[in-house]
Amino acid sequence: MFNSNYELKRKLNIQENESLLKELGLHGLKKGIAADIPNVQIEKKKKRRMAGYNKKTSVITTTPARLSRRLRGEMPIEHFELDDILDDHDRVKQLEIAENKKQEQEIVINNLPNDISVPFTLRSIGTTVWSLGELVKGRGRSKAWSSRGCKYKHPYPIGYRATKSHFGNDYTMGILPPEREGEGPVFTVQHNNTIWKGPTPTAPWTEACIKSRSSQTRVSGPLVSE
Repeated sequence: MFNSNYELKRKLNIQENESLLKELGLHGLKKGIAADIPNVQIEKKKKRRMAGYNKKTSVITTTPARLSRRLRGEMPIEHFELDDILDDHDRVKQLEIAENKKQEQEIVINNLPNDISVPFTLRSIGTTVWSLGELVKGRGRSKAWSSRGCKYKHPYPIGYRATKSHFGNDYTMGILPPEREGEGPVFTVQHNNTIWKGPTPTAPWTEACIKSRSSQTRVSGPLVSE
């Protein structure tokens, strides 16, 4: 009975104290390690409302965005191959070279003397011509002409003779008839009693220059060394 009265009185005192704390605004104070942490009102997180959107639809047009040159009424672009351009350039260049060569030949022909008598000396090459010889006519005459590689196509007259002085040596050059039928003329170069022969003008001179032991001797242009 005593305990029951005590418990009842205790509850009343607690309720009275809580009422007093509420009036003083001290109700709900924290204790222990949380005593100095202020009460913070945490706002409730608002739910984000998803903004509605309208689905974009692409519009397909029936007319093309780009019109071809043909549809626009324009001429198509011409395409050229590089090889074709180079070939055309080469053809034009060859025609120019051929025309220039023809003009040079005409100038040379127009400047040739009408009458030539021997002997005469060509000072530019130090050669004296003693006999002009005779042109080959009839069958096989094509073999008595210079090759296509020569700048000026010229004949090789049979019986032609000329002399040339080179490094103190006197050389005699000549053109003899073919040794066999169907062959071309024979070209000779003679120094004293030594004679060199060959099927081309260069062949005997090559042998003669080698025998001369000169490193500055020219044979149809290039230098021949020992």
